[in-house]
Amino acid sequence: MLTAYFHNPNIHPLLEFRKRLKAVQVLCERERVPLIACDAYGLEEFLQALAGRHSGPERCASCYGLRLEATARCAAQRGFPRFTTTLLVSPHQDREVVCRLGHAAARRFGVAFDDTDRRALHNAGVERARHLQLYRQQYCGCIFSECERYRDTTAELYRGGQPSPTAESRRVGHG
Repeated sequence: MLTAYFHNPNIHPLLEFRKRLKAVQVLCERERVPLIACDAYGLEEFLQALAGRHSGPERCASCYGLRLEATARCAAQRGFPRFTTTLLVSPHQDREVVCRLGHAAARRFGVAFDDTDRRALHNAGVERARHLQLYRQQYCGCIFSECERYRDTTAELYRGGQPSPTAESRRVGHG
């Protein structure tokens, strides 16, 4: 039997974390899949795990490791023989690093890591999420990827025909 596990201390800001947790809860309820959810906002845990590694590949590997360790620990504690991760569905993640870290975590906790390549399911998963009207993320989740994702969006801040507030309108309380 499949059991879902949500442990994402990397997700920032808090409202994004809550949206993603709610989407998983809704999906699991609809599909009748048991869910184990770590609902504590883990920004501090995530930042400590990075230990100054803020560049893309190092940061992502630290994040993968943190989450895969927690998943392997949960699997072992609950008596599950194996675990996998939705990271293996995404074409945006470094599959080789995810597999290496997943197998290492599995060895530490005495469980197996299922490293089946599920990237061919990505588009179908996106369509299924749209069909179910689930919240869909716009970036991987961490504060650094949020910055990278929205870095060039300043022109979109005043979209919709609304002019940018001028210094004069702000001074007189209209902006």
